[in-house]
This record gives sequence, structure tokens and C-alpha cells, in this order.
Amino acid sequence: MAREEPVALLCALALAFAAHAQDQRPLPKGSPGALVAGTLKVHVYAGEGLPADSLRALARPQVTLWLDTRSNTLKESTVERVARFDEAWVRLRAPLSKPDALVLARIPKAGVWATPKDLEGLLGRVPGVRRIAVEVDGPLNAATAERIAKARPSVVRWRPSGPVDLLGWGLFLALPGQKVLVPAPEELLATRCPGRSRALPALEVHVATLLAMSADVFPCGSGTRVIVPGEVEPWLLQSLVVRDPSVELVVEVSESPEAATRARILMERLGLGPGR
Repeated sequence: MAREEPVALLCALALAFAAHAQDQRPLPKGSPGALVAGTLKVHVYAGEGLPADSLRALARPQVTLWLDTRSNTLKESTVERVARFDEAWVRLRAPLSKPDALVLARIPKAGVWATPKDLEGLLGRVPGVRRIAVEVDGPLNAATAERIAKARPSVVRWRPSGPVDLLGWGLFLALPGQKVLVPAPEELLATRCPGRSRALPALEVHVATLLAMSADVFPCGSGTRVIVPGEVEPWLLQSLVVRDPSVELVVEVSESPEAATRARILMERLGLGPGR
């Protein structure tokens, strides 16, 4: 996933908070001092090249795996690790061969993660009843929306290539399943959210960008996904959770064992339980 923001920006923003005479940690008054994780959900984006032991250490309660792949052929060790997650999505591409389908049959809980153009070549070929997550990059037109709707996805994650027009927004809202909007930082719109609605798409945004906005960001859907580095400060996580209990975290480890170690430490701080 190539959308990392510089950690240096996050550090600079944290220092800027500290420079103010007001509370250095922007928590509402009366907030508990210890991190309140509760049912906080964490999404981990990992590549199939991540060492098996590093991947296994991330399999914990409340953690969802998004496994990016180079092909549909999964290694034995990868299949075994994916099966340890309560929720997992595996990137697949059309066409799907029979041998690869037989391997996927061993992880029946894993959902299919695909682009719109691959849907037709995958549906009906993946064994069992599978949840579908669709990744849309660029403009959303009527033909693409129709193809997505036929798949009846559980999740649609849209990364527009520019400003979202009314037609595209209407098509997005009409799609089935949970909807996640991933706009470019320059396309973010500051707003005021009096509440969070499950009927609206969730926003996915980097924590550094969120801090720079210093405001609520459109749309006001529940389950905002905040991309955080593994070394994020606990007080900042606490601030996110206290301000919006529905918030979810996104951690990108790709194929880096070092990034996976930082993600594991973060999960331990959150009290998500031991690895499986």
C-alpha cells in the first residue's frame, strides 16, 4: 500500500501541540489517563512476503488482516497464518486456477479482496461462500458501479483520483456493503460532525493529516479509519478513541519485519491479547 505519510510530519505536529500553553495532550476534560481500547478494531495491511512468524504475531482478537499478494498462489506457511485471524481478506486476481482455488478452500473464513475488473473472473470460482471487498482506484462511473453491485460486496473502498463529483458520490452511496472513502489529503473537506452515522461512508485518513486539519472531516460516517505508524504515542491513540469511540486503526507493515514488530508492540499496548 503506497500511501505512507512522513513520520516526521507526525512528530512535528506533536511538538507543535507541546509548544502551546494549553493542554499538551488534546483530550476532553475528565478523560481516563490509561488507554481505553475497548473493542477498538485494527486493520493490518501486510504483503505475502512478510516472514511467517511476523505475520503470526499479528493474529490477535480485534485485528483484521488485509493480505496483498503477487499472485493467487499462497505458500503453505501463509495459509496457516491467515487462518489464525478472526477476519482476513486476501488479494486475488482473475483468472483463478483450480489448484489455487483448492488452497483457498483451506481458509474458508478469508474474504476475497479484488478490483472491479477482476470480479467477473473470480465470482463462482472461489470455493465456499465468501465475503467480497472491492478496491476502487480512480473515477467511479455507472458501468463500474453496476459491476460492483452485482458482486454484492461487504466492503467497498474507494480512492478517487481527484475531486468527487455528485454523480460519483451518488453511485458510491448506492452501492451495497460498508463504504470507505480514501481521498487525497488535498481533497479533504473540514466540517463539523454533530454525530457519526452508520449510513454514511467511513473516512480513511492518516493521523498526521487528521491533526493538521484540526477539525472534523467529511464524511461524518462512523468507523473512521486512522492510519497510524507503529510507534504512535499512546496519548494520541487515547485522544482518537475518546473523541470517537467508533474509530478504527490502520497499520501498514507491507513485507517489513521491523514494521511488523512495531505493529505487534502497538497491539500489546492496546491490550489486544497474545498472538495466536
